[in-house]
Amino acid sequence: MLNKLIEYVLSSATVKELRTEKGHKTRGTINLWINSPYGTGKSSSITSMMGGELGVIVQDYSMPGLIGTIKKEGLAVVGDIKLLPNTTAFLEEFQNTTRDERGVMLSLMEDHTYTRTLGFEVLKPEHIVKEGFGFIAEGTRISIFLQASFVIFSMTYRTPTTLDTALLSRCIPLFLDTAKEEQTSLFVKGRELGIDPIKIKKTREELKGTSVIIPEEIRELIASKYTTAHIKAENMTRAMWDYARIAFLDSHQTGVNELTEDIIDNVEWLVRIQELGYAKRSLTRTAYEIFMYLVSKDDMVRAIEIGKKFKLSREYTSRQLSDLVKKRLINKASVSKKVVYWVD
Repeated sequence: MLNKLIEYVLSSATVKELRTEKGHKTRGTINLWINSPYGTGKSSSITSMMGGELGVIVQDYSMPGLIGTIKKEGLAVVGDIKLLPNTTAFLEEFQNTTRDERGVMLSLMEDHTYTRTLGFEVLKPEHIVKEGFGFIAEGTRISIFLQASFVIFSMTYRTPTTLDTALLSRCIPLFLDTAKEEQTSLFVKGRELGIDPIKIKKTREELKGTSVIIPEEIRELIASKYTTAHIKAENMTRAMWDYARIAFLDSHQTGVNELTEDIIDNVEWLVRIQELGYAKRSLTRTAYEIFMYLVSKDDMVRAIEIGKKFKLSREYTSRQLSDLVKKRLINKASVSKKVVYWVD
């Protein structure tokens, strides 16, 4: 499930926009926010993607380091943002950013633009415009355009601030917890996401600069998936647009290259992810996988089948299922003296 989401984020890096027939436009890229404690494999996951040159790690969020600055002699110096066009930015330790730094990233995530007003005039104007990137320093402003998708990593979530709420609305949120068994597996086996860098790069090239029209009948189909969704009203529209973004990428990956009713149905699992994420409900990776597996099944499933599917011990499978039942995410019943599980 996590692999699938990250693959969509990586693939979307070059998609320009989604739009309606009447001209309303929104970004075409997908952003993913992963909030989790130490020991959930964030670093090893990033390392596997860096090996395939699929993104750039961002650690310096300072204005001069990321965006750029103007030297005393009036020369413009571009920051690390010049490394990010048409790729995916991995934002590490995002909880440590200041209010101003976070505001910059939020603007780039949503609008792909940011403008900084200086307290002085630029003596030597600078214009750098290329595919997926623009840096213009003139007058009293530095203006940035950046085509990129984002994966945000954090370890805490501070709810009171408006900026944190804005981050929640700009991303598909995923709140992960950990367990001793997962820590042990991470130590022994490490973690590889199994993402094909050649496939991602090919998709990016094919979709570069694409503007996708989402017809009204398709928007109606997507909206119908949220009729009973447990998502707050303020997050609903953004959730539906993320659904449209993933549906478009799914249609491209399957070779259909058209948003059909079948494609829309195939993406329905996303609503469950969004329900958990917007509510900031944490699950272990294993629990997420079990939950999404049960979501995909039409029939009731026994614990022994789940254990075999994910190669888990009987005890660990039982604990994960019990936790999901306690959290009222799955149902449990005894049928013909056999305990079964399912999701409504």
